[in-house]
Amino acid sequence: MHVRQALARDLHDRVTQTLTTMLVEMENFKALEFGRDRAINEVSSYQAATREALSNIRDILYELRGDEDLGSDFVSRVGRLLERFEEKTDIKVSLSVSAGWPSRLAVQAAVNLYRVLEEALNNVRMHSGAQAVAVSFRVAEGDLAVVSVTDDGVGLEPVFGERTGLGMLGMRERALLLGGELSIEPVRPRGTSLTAVIPKEKLL
Repeated sequence: MHVRQALARDLHDRVTQTLTTMLVEMENFKALEFGRDRAINEVSSYQAATREALSNIRDILYELRGDEDLGSDFVSRVGRLLERFEEKTDIKVSLSVSAGWPSRLAVQAAVNLYRVLEEALNNVRMHSGAQAVAVSFRVAEGDLAVVSVTDDGVGLEPVFGERTGLGMLGMRERALLLGGELSIEPVRPRGTSLTAVIPKEKLL
């Protein structure tokens, strides 16, 4: 098991972070080349290949890390994640789970959502200055699963930077892999809400 965990760590640290950085750099290049269709199309094809490579690597990481039980124990595992977060940061955390939320998730769906939550909480810890954060899982009309992380911190503008940019890209990639989308919006009077909306069938 120790060898598997070490290999998973190396794949994550040496490969997935590099590929994610490449995606960010290619997106920046596309912005600079606005109006030059051929260059943009070429870069878009490279991005598609990079995303496929990331997806394949993440499939391997799921197996190496032994995440097979996460799908059947998702809410409890998230609860423990939030408890550790509160202990380390002194930021108060609440968790709300609607009655329609699935009792069991597919392994890859569970892992993707768990990593999104980890990154969202990391952003709250590092950038928001929040005193409280609320996490919710619910099923909306149209059979859409909605995951939200809402804090009472300083808001959107101060959190942007290279580290947060990479984190946001990673979270959006995970939502896309599940056929959904991720958004981040300000909350009045202060704070930020990150929301992932995913077809419920993609979680099962």
